[in-house]
Amino acid sequence: MNRSSGSIWAIGLAIAAALTASTLAHAADVVSTSQIVRACSAEEGREPPAVSGIDIQTMPAAPGDLPFIQVTNRRSGATVRIYHQPALLGVARARAACFGGLTALLQPIIPDPRQGVPWAPIVLTRDRSYVPPRSEAEHRWIVPGFSGSWDANATSFLVLVMPHEETHNSQIALRATRLPRWFQEGHAEWAGLQVTEVVRPDLATAQRRAHDKARIERPEAHLGAWGGRKVKPEAIDRQISPADRERRRREPDWSPPGPFSFGPGDFIEDNDNEAGRYAAALALFDGLEQRHGRAAVQTWATAVLENTDNKAIVPLAKNILGEDIAPLLR
Repeated sequence: MNRSSGSIWAIGLAIAAALTASTLAHAADVVSTSQIVRACSAEEGREPPAVSGIDIQTMPAAPGDLPFIQVTNRRSGATVRIYHQPALLGVARARAACFGGLTALLQPIIPDPRQGVPWAPIVLTRDRSYVPPRSEAEHRWIVPGFSGSWDANATSFLVLVMPHEETHNSQIALRATRLPRWFQEGHAEWAGLQVTEVVRPDLATAQRRAHDKARIERPEAHLGAWGGRKVKPEAIDRQISPADRERRRREPDWSPPGPFSFGPGDFIEDNDNEAGRYAAALALFDGLEQRHGRAAVQTWATAVLENTDNKAIVPLAKNILGEDIAPLLR
C-alpha cells in the first residue's frame, strides 16, 4: 500500500466511525413511518394527519413575496417551507406534514449529519408567470402545472421528484466542489427512491421500471464521461486536411495527429443518453448496496462528500467497499 492509498484508507476508517456516531445521533430524529405514510395520502379538505415531532406554522408573506408554511423537525431542527398563494393555504397545510416527514426519512439515508438543515422549499401557485425572488440561500421548486387541487402529478412531484432534488441540495451544502455527474445523479436517485418506496411504493416501482427500460434501450452508458467536456468534431475538422476528414468519417475511432488549437466555443458537455445514464448510475449504487450493504455505501458516500478531490472517489470505493468501480464507469 503506498502512502496515498494508506491515507485514503485511514480516511475511510475515520469516516466509518463518524458515520456510526452520526447514525446513532439520527436515531433520535426518526419520526413515525406509518404517520408519514398517512400524511402523504391524506384526502384534501380534511384535517391533515399529524406527524409526531413535526411542527407546522403558518407564516405571513414578506413584502412582495408569498406566505408560507414553515415545517420543522423538532428533534433535528431541520426546516422546510411550502410557499403558496393565499387562497391555497388549505392545500399547503394538507401536505406540510408529509413534506416534513419525507425530509426526515431522507436525511439519515443520504446521510446528512447537519443539525438544522434548511431543505429546499416548494411553491404552490396557479400563476404560470410566477418567478421566485432572486436568492443565493434558497432555491424554490415550483410544483409544475399546479391547478389548485392536489392531484396525481403534484403527488408524484412531492414524493418522487423532491427527495431526489433534496439530495442534490444536501450534496451542494456538504461538498465545496462539484461532483461528477454519475455520482450526483446516482446518489440522488438511490437515496430519493428509498424514501419514495416507503410512502408510495407504486411510484418507486414505476420509476425503476422506466430505468430498466432505458438501460435496455441504451446499454452503453460510459458513466465516467457523463457531463465531461469534449471537443466538437468540427473544431478538429477545420484544422485537418480533406483526406483526414474523410478518414475520420470512415474510421470514427481514428485520431488525426495534432497539434490543435481550441477556443472556448470548441467544447461541448457530454450529456448524451441521459435516460440511460440516470439508469446506469442508479444501477451502480444499487449494485454496490447489494454486494456490500447499505451502511457501507453510506460510509463511502460520506467520504466522497467530505473529500473535494474527484480523483479520490474511485480509490475511496476500493478502500471502503473493497471493490474497484472503475470498470463500471467506462
